[in-house]
Order: sequence, then structure tokens, then C-alpha cells
Amino acid sequence: MSAVTVEVRGRLQTATRILLAIHGGEPTGWVRAAHRALGLWDRPAVRVLGLVAVPSPPFTSLIPAAARRYQAARAAWEEAERGRVRGVIDAVMPVLPADVDVVWVRVSYTDPGRTITEHARVWAADVVLLAAPSAAGPWLGGLPEGVVRRARCPVLMAPVED
Repeated sequence: MSAVTVEVRGRLQTATRILLAIHGGEPTGWVRAAHRALGLWDRPAVRVLGLVAVPSPPFTSLIPAAARRYQAARAAWEEAERGRVRGVIDAVMPVLPADVDVVWVRVSYTDPGRTITEHARVWAADVVLLAAPSAAGPWLGGLPEGVVRRARCPVLMAPVED
């Protein structure tokens, strides 16, 4: 299949760098949709951005034992979130190029889209590929909108067929 040309700020360009943002809330069947979307380009460079969100509720105790339990609970939560996102990444890896790199990043509950668009800008992505969130959490509701609003490159939402 030939490369797909996209229009960015009035100029046509061929997308060769695709940032695949994975938040762990991708709906069932999204891997097939991502595979179809990635098939639009011949041998693109793909970077997978694994987003890990762990809340930081206020902690006010001065007791050292309580502080240790709080830190242990946050570490366990982060590991569980990382495992959930890792499951999606493991499912999509067989359809990605062999030389894909995976970058893990902690994101804020308030604005995960900002982190995605910043990574897309720094890595000079030609396209950001992501899925609409499912019922993974309320913080993901505005994710697609936040990415589309801030991205300096096209954003492709891979549709999922039921």
C-alpha cells in the first residue's frame, strides 16, 4: 500500500512518524482497528507512548509508618496501572514494526492530552494515533478532545467495529 499524504497547516506531507498513545482504556477490538490504521503507511517509524495515571490525593500525616504505607499504596497502584496498560501494549505489539520503541510516562488525571501532544511535538510525530476511551475511568473522557485541540499534527482516532 502506498504512503498516505496528510495536510498539515496547508502543506501536504507524507506521514512517517506515528505516535501510538495507549492509556489502557482502549475498547475491545481496538487492536484490529490500530492494525488497519497503521497499514495506511509503508514502514512508518512508530513510538508507543504508555500512559500511567496514578492519583496523588493529599496526605497530611506526620507519622512515618503512615507515610510508608501511603507510598507503598501509591507504588502498588502505579504497578497495577502499568500492568493494565502493558496488557494493551502486549496485544498491539505483534502488528507493529519490529523496531518500535516504547516510552512510559506518568500523566496527570487533569490533563493527559497535554502529555501526549508534548511528546508528539518533541518526537516530531507526523500523526498521533489513539483510541476513544471505554469505561476505564472518568479522567479519560476528555482525552481525545484535549489531544485534537492541542496537537500540531493530525490525530487519527482508530474506529472500533462491534
